[in-house]
Amino acid sequence: MELTVQTLYGLLLRSKLFKPEDAKVMMARWNTESKAGATDLGKFTAWLVNRKYVTEYQASLLVRGHAEGFFVNTYKVLERLGKGRMGGVYKAEHETGQIVALKVLPPSKAREKNHLMRFHREAKIGMGLNHNNIVKTFETGKCNGLYYMVLEYLAGETLESFLKKSGKLSPAEACHIVYQALRGLDCINQANLVHRDLKPANMMLVGDVQSGSVLTKTLKILDMGLGKAAKSRDSQQQAATALHLTDEGVILGTPDYMAPEQARDARSIDIRADIYSLGCVLYHLLSGQPPFPDTNIVNQMIRHATESPRPVQELNPKVPEGLNQIIQYMLAKEPKDRYQTPERCAQALAVFMNAGPFVTPANPDAEIKLQKYMTWLETEKTAVRDAKGGDEDGYLYDPPSEESVSTSDSNTDSSSETVVQRPGSQSGGSVGSFEFENVPAYKGRKRKEVEEGFDIGGWFTLSRRELAIFVVGVVAGTIATLLGGIFALNSRESKKATGQK
Repeated sequence: MELTVQTLYGLLLRSKLFKPEDAKVMMARWNTESKAGATDLGKFTAWLVNRKYVTEYQASLLVRGHAEGFFVNTYKVLERLGKGRMGGVYKAEHETGQIVALKVLPPSKAREKNHLMRFHREAKIGMGLNHNNIVKTFETGKCNGLYYMVLEYLAGETLESFLKKSGKLSPAEACHIVYQALRGLDCINQANLVHRDLKPANMMLVGDVQSGSVLTKTLKILDMGLGKAAKSRDSQQQAATALHLTDEGVILGTPDYMAPEQARDARSIDIRADIYSLGCVLYHLLSGQPPFPDTNIVNQMIRHATESPRPVQELNPKVPEGLNQIIQYMLAKEPKDRYQTPERCAQALAVFMNAGPFVTPANPDAEIKLQKYMTWLETEKTAVRDAKGGDEDGYLYDPPSEESVSTSDSNTDSSSETVVQRPGSQSGGSVGSFEFENVPAYKGRKRKEVEEGFDIGGWFTLSRRELAIFVVGVVAGTIATLLGGIFALNSRESKKATGQK
């Protein structure tokens, strides 16, 4: 069946992106404006996007025959923003008008208990942190078997992206950025947590991307996916450690910005390791490179533990000696020789900020929408708690106690799941990776499995690990069969030779 303007209109009605009466008005407007081209599907699709009836992302799904999956509970999906370590990130609009970011755990990862527990843990940590320099986590939920968390939507770019364009920054600009990061880190410290992966890719500069003035932008710390509790020894923390819920691999963190003690044992560090990481970030902002640039990770970690970095003033003569001293304190090899708290480090850095701490300008319209959304959130939280069986498909899904770790035991990648959308940018997602619903494919095509899974004939899916085991099994079976055949042939030939003698 060929897709036409009329069938696309039917998909729009089924998608519930429009109320039926609004859809009729929209279609009448199209027929009036298009005149002779009313049946041109391409023009109709472009017209829908240009008139802002649908987003480019929604249009790309509709023209492929998708009529469902545009809503996650009360959130309407608008765009795909990117993919992080734990899943996809989408821009969405709540029914109150509040724009948020949805971070989604792919079903292939949700099937693995540790991934699901880590996802809920990250959400709980995020919801326990409330600071202007940390991305807000509003809630966590479950919809049709899909797990998601709702984050503050940020318009801007990562510090990593900004650095690639700008290179070195002035001392005032660099201090403005790291000062805000230290204020956010102080909130993390007050919650007895450690971030463990502070780097430019996990920090966001919120503001107009086209504006070259860093001093008017707000910095937000992203991605608490590797966060953990500091110096906690209660039973739940021990259980989390035993399950390796805070582990993402052999090395936790990013070598360019990793404290020496974190490379030795990432589970025993405290907030001073994060201060070291921010010292590396400050060095990078001022010099245009990390303290120990090296293509060999092992060499790089050894250099962090044994070498002094090249004086930042050699790379940027504008850096005053006092600021150089602060960097040296932040990058001390031993934690006891560094600033002991983010607050103390921020106080030292504030001296080199020309205009003092930056205060985010008020946005009355945004504040009204946010207040309306927060009121709805609190109301729904109360309703779900009171409702019998509300956990299963509630707006604030709480995992069973045996699958949860509280914030006292311990969200961007992430990538950095990066919660990033540049104003006016195009949709960044691939239609094939849309994962909110088991949407029927147009013309009878099979739907590809989401993100990390692999579709096997449309009947079932395998995760990467399962696929690897399957492939190894097939190869091993093939080798065994060949060896058996060769052995049988040799035996047969031996018998023939014996009979002839």
